[in-house]
Amino acid sequence: MLEGVSGALFVTGLVLLAVNGPLSQVRSLLIVDFVLNVLPIAVAAILYVRVASETSVVEIAVLVLWAYFALSVSGVIGYFAFGGQSTSYPGELAELTNHVLLFIGTIAVLGGLYMAAATQDKRPLLKWGLVAVVPLGQLVVYAVSAV
Repeated sequence: MLEGVSGALFVTGLVLLAVNGPLSQVRSLLIVDFVLNVLPIAVAAILYVRVASETSVVEIAVLVLWAYFALSVSGVIGYFAFGGQSTSYPGELAELTNHVLLFIGTIAVLGGLYMAAATQDKRPLLKWGLVAVVPLGQLVVYAVSAV
């Protein structure tokens, strides 16, 4: 059941980016912000719950808040480190490609690290260490998508 929900959220994100892409009358940064920030956190939380043997509401809340904080901080750092280098607008298609790469990369990093952390119930230091490196993984995503 949860695999279907996470897959549906992934496809929804891609569809929203495509609808908001080139030749669209609905170009909105709110849609892009929702897809790049909210949907990956939802998918990662669902994947964590699916893999973990037992979870609490507080644990999920901490993971969601940490993911939001990590995406926000790494987004600002990633912008100053890797973004804004070109003096000209690359175009709508390049912007769409960049958003799709960021979306897929964010889900891969956030979901992958949260799933790996969910399997480490016996080793809490490793579990929370994997959660703690989410901002570094997200910076790698920003570096790859900036190329």
